[in-house]
Amino acid sequence: MDRKELLKGLTPEQIEKARSCKNNEELLELIRSENIELTDEQLEAVTGGCGGQPPTFGPCPMCNSNNVGSTYRYLKNFSRGGYDCECHDCRYCWFVDE
Repeated sequence: MDRKELLKGLTPEQIEKARSCKNNEELLELIRSENIELTDEQLEAVTGGCGGQPPTFGPCPMCNSNNVGSTYRYLKNFSRGGYDCECHDCRYCWFVDE
């Protein structure tokens, strides 16, 4: 999948703001303030692969696989965020608080 496809759904303004973030904390704050959901691949495309990766979560609590992906999600009603995790082997899903 190419970079343009990965960034589909984000506005040009959101992409530019994300690129201007100086560190992961600023990027997470932007994601919260804009109420953006990004996959691991989208986050890497936005940051240019410069350390903007979210933490990895594994092993899977269901099958013990380390083949796990995550997407950051801000829970506006609860004023906090966390990661939606999914095992790519057994498809089990869970949420991890920030």
